[in-house]
Amino acid sequence: MTKKILFIAPLFPQSNEEDYIAPFIAQFTTAFIENTEIEIDLISLFFPKSKPYIYNNVNIYPIGSGFKRYYLFFPYLIKAVYTGFLLCRKNNYDGILCFWYRESSLLGTILSYLFKIKLRVWMLGQDAKSSNKYPKLLRLKAEEIIMISKHQKLIFLNDHNIEAKRIANVSIDTKRFPPLNTGNREITILGVGNLNDLKNYSLFIDILNTIKKEYSTIKAVICGADTGDQANLEKKISDLGLQNNITFTGSITQKEVLNHMNNAKIFLHTSKFEGSGTVLHEALYSGCKVISTIPIENSIDIENSFFYSTNKKDIENKILVFLKSDFEVKRVEKFKMEDTVKDIYDSFYA
Repeated sequence: MTKKILFIAPLFPQSNEEDYIAPFIAQFTTAFIENTEIEIDLISLFFPKSKPYIYNNVNIYPIGSGFKRYYLFFPYLIKAVYTGFLLCRKNNYDGILCFWYRESSLLGTILSYLFKIKLRVWMLGQDAKSSNKYPKLLRLKAEEIIMISKHQKLIFLNDHNIEAKRIANVSIDTKRFPPLNTGNREITILGVGNLNDLKNYSLFIDILNTIKKEYSTIKAVICGADTGDQANLEKKISDLGLQNNITFTGSITQKEVLNHMNNAKIFLHTSKFEGSGTVLHEALYSGCKVISTIPIENSIDIENSFFYSTNKKDIENKILVFLKSDFEVKRVEKFKMEDTVKDIYDSFYA
């Protein structure tokens, strides 16, 4: 008998060209199809707004709500329940996998209850924090929850007093990367992420201002769409006289981001919170030296390429150490996609 799982996600790309939309979910879903015998259907709640379509052999069923507040989302939730009801009645699913412990998990919980299907919720970011009300609403069991990292697991335990039983680490699709650039890299320091308070680019700029005192021609690039902070950041850059040192790319494709990583020496990640930043692993695989305010678990074996600290002075000192040392380019793959696929597969079938 054919094995089938229903995936539920908040958003999903409509084509391979939309590689900037939920890239990890799209890459993982494709890898899951390629590395298992499972057939996948996927309900996408917010985006795209389209008719059902096929993406890399996955049947996608968009609900198309957009980002709505709770009372405005309710009619779309009814549509999603109806869509899920029809799919579950037609298909003998072995399980439901929800991405993020939010609206996706609300739908998954309803369908799991109605059809007695095994439920798994994969927490991927800020849904671990105390501000997320869905854990109190849905009260899922610990064995139904999967974390993206030990770091996120500890946050969820501290904020919600629930100790998840499983971890499926963030990983990357190495086939998407350009050939490794072992020659000249024109970008000294690279940042990636939308321009908002969470990404904390104000700290990024302060650090760059310090490094400029020793490297006056330092070149930094920040890749990301303006989601509210660009005007403030540009003013700060102007006040510090860094206009010739920092460039904003605006919103660009995932392919373009990887090309920038392949042309950068140091990847600086100053985010205030991540479950386990995918960009850290992309930068490591691109040959960058990675300095981050977000940890990677068990990173001692990659300490020549990765440095974690939340202390500004320590970060600045480490950047200077990297800049003054011979720059060795090598790919680092901390977690493999096939292992992540196996962890999710085993949560249903082991």
